[in-house]
Amino acid sequence: MKKTLVVLALALGFSISNLNATNDITTSENLDKVSIERVEVSPLCKAVATGNVEAVKNLIKQGADVNAKSNGMSPIHYAAKYNRVELIKVLITAGADVHKYCDLGYTALNHAEKSNAKEAAQFLKRFKRKTV
Repeated sequence: MKKTLVVLALALGFSISNLNATNDITTSENLDKVSIERVEVSPLCKAVATGNVEAVKNLIKQGADVNAKSNGMSPIHYAAKYNRVELIKVLITAGADVHKYCDLGYTALNHAEKSNAKEAAQFLKRFKRKTV
């Protein structure tokens, strides 16, 4: 008798959990549209992210905009995020805006701190705006 009650209780428990699990099934009608967003990163930002100093210098000589955003971030944000201090110096010398915000509202210093890029953060703190 006890075995029968235990088996019935387990069966009831499984049926209730299966019933709840099937309530949120997505029908094939909702799967007709698939959106794919392709993100293109500029050659300058790619060169900065990979740490290719010569390519960055050549792109700047060819007239690449050092403040143009690519995927929501400017080249100095990429340099800060990937701890590329030498490239930060190159970009600042070429006229990059250290205080420019990315699309998420972060500065280069914020990106360096979030990414634990200690050398970049230490270098960028020199450019911190003074509040009066």
